[in-house]
Amino acid sequence: MENLIKVNTGNLTSDIFYGSIRINGQDISVSNLLKEDIVYNFRMTGKAKAGFQTIRDLSCAPADLAWSLSKHTTVVEVERLIDGRSYWFHVLTTKGGKWYSIDKAILESITVGDMHQAFSKMIDWNIWNQVNAKTHACKSFVNNKKAA
Repeated sequence: MENLIKVNTGNLTSDIFYGSIRINGQDISVSNLLKEDIVYNFRMTGKAKAGFQTIRDLSCAPADLAWSLSKHTTVVEVERLIDGRSYWFHVLTTKGGKWYSIDKAILESITVGDMHQAFSKMIDWNIWNQVNAKTHACKSFVNNKKAA
């Protein structure tokens, strides 16, 4: 996963501005706010067919978040407590079915099947060949072991 993400160096290096990944010729900002095994409070917005926004709150680990994502998801935020105060940070932003920013933990948990279902405009066959993704159960952005 580390070789797919170009990690930022310099003054703006932080968990919010962790790096970027190039998918289909587009640079997508990558944050590093989420840890794998921790349950977070997420708030997501989506656009209904009628055009109005829907808001949904859920608590889950980043690996389970993919079950709730759809092609209509526009923003996913995570609640973080800083000095006892609650702040909401964007961990996935989309427009027109394309990503503009995403968290590293979400990238590591998304499978090829999740990509086909929710983010068909973000499919990049070159990356999938690079990480040896052969089936819908394979991870989209993490190296998959080659079958013996």
